[in-house]
Amino acid sequence: MKRTYKPLCTMLLSSALLYASNAAGSTVDWTPLLESWEDGCDQSEEWGDLRRNLVTYSGDSLYPDVNKIVLPAVYKEGLGEIDLFERNRDYSGYRLAAKNGEYYGLPVEGFVFYLGNSNGINVLLVEFSAPIADVQERLSSVEYSLVNHDSGPYQAQLITDEEAGKAMLMCDLSV
Repeated sequence: MKRTYKPLCTMLLSSALLYASNAAGSTVDWTPLLESWEDGCDQSEEWGDLRRNLVTYSGDSLYPDVNKIVLPAVYKEGLGEIDLFERNRDYSGYRLAAKNGEYYGLPVEGFVFYLGNSNGINVLLVEFSAPIADVQERLSSVEYSLVNHDSGPYQAQLITDEEAGKAMLMCDLSV
């Protein structure tokens, strides 16, 4: 009797390829985490934890220390490096790269934070890697409401940088 291992080999190879494609190509859906932005730039508990803990200030220093990412594992795995691109006495700007992530089906390139050093600047951006027209079309059906908070009225806004060909969703929570 002749034994054949072809079906077993085929099954193992198929399983390995399926696992590799799922592991490498799994997409993080940022929509549930950022859905609260639709309600006057409200911040979900997880997003608030990320923002508060990503950079902190030591002692009397005016310059932030970059810390570990505080998010549930499903989101944490969808993030890349932190780039501190602006660091001065008035405010700091940093960018958190996103890998394989989407917001309402649009590819997310990264998250940008501008935080003031004791001056009230607090701007959050979601950067998209899709063409501006695609972002505008997709998000036109999402309702971003204006809500009065203790520190003022806030509303998420879609902004564009035509020169760079970028569209970004912005929440300016500055006071």
